[in-house]
Amino acid sequence: MSTRTPKQNHKLPRLYVTQAIEAQVLLPLDQDQWHYVRNVMRLLDGDDMMIFNGQHGEWRASLVYETKKRICLKPMLQTKEQPDQPELLYAFAPLKKGRLDYMIQKATELGASFLQPVLTDYTDNHKINLQKLAANAVEAAEQCTMLSVPQVAAPLRFDNFLAQFSETHQIIFCDEAAPTASPISLIAALEGQKICVLVGPEGGFSDDERQALLALEQVTTISLGPRIMRADTAAIAALTLVQATIGDW
Repeated sequence: MSTRTPKQNHKLPRLYVTQAIEAQVLLPLDQDQWHYVRNVMRLLDGDDMMIFNGQHGEWRASLVYETKKRICLKPMLQTKEQPDQPELLYAFAPLKKGRLDYMIQKATELGASFLQPVLTDYTDNHKINLQKLAANAVEAAEQCTMLSVPQVAAPLRFDNFLAQFSETHQIIFCDEAAPTASPISLIAALEGQKICVLVGPEGGFSDDERQALLALEQVTTISLGPRIMRADTAAIAALTLVQATIGDW
């Protein structure tokens, strides 16, 4: 057993698991988790971690080294109940690799519950590694003491995206050509509805795409101010506005 001094919950390493969490029911680690626990964190038999799965809150769990190759987590105590998370869909044109990773992390930290890549006329990156996007979202949630991880969806062409989501969500369209004005009142008017924040690629939306958006009653066009932002910056600005106005802030 470990002889280390017990740490407070907020100082313990956190791990996202996909299994159901029940007190005293062992959860075997997969290969990547085994490597992280044993070789990266160098945790010992009996050491504690905080675990979550997006459904059953946060738990303090102890490591059980059954063998050198089999490590399990034993949930001991639920420290936080699972909170209700407002549905917030973030739709985006995939950026180049490094900036896409950053954008996924920040969207997760800002409370997006669903991440939808959209392939537009000016999209830079059509080679999307969904497994990598999901891993980035998990890592962001682990590091920021979040209890939910957004779902990452397969990419949709722009027209398919509009057909699928315009009937169920109010789409907030961040339009560089919109008149510069405060978007607060426009966003506030959408309270209680399912929200999708849509941010385009670096080159913006094509004329055809913009006209298709403006033609829909379910689309609210907002300005992000007088400065032209990069797409990842625009994502942070738009999600912050929504969360601060009608979200869970």
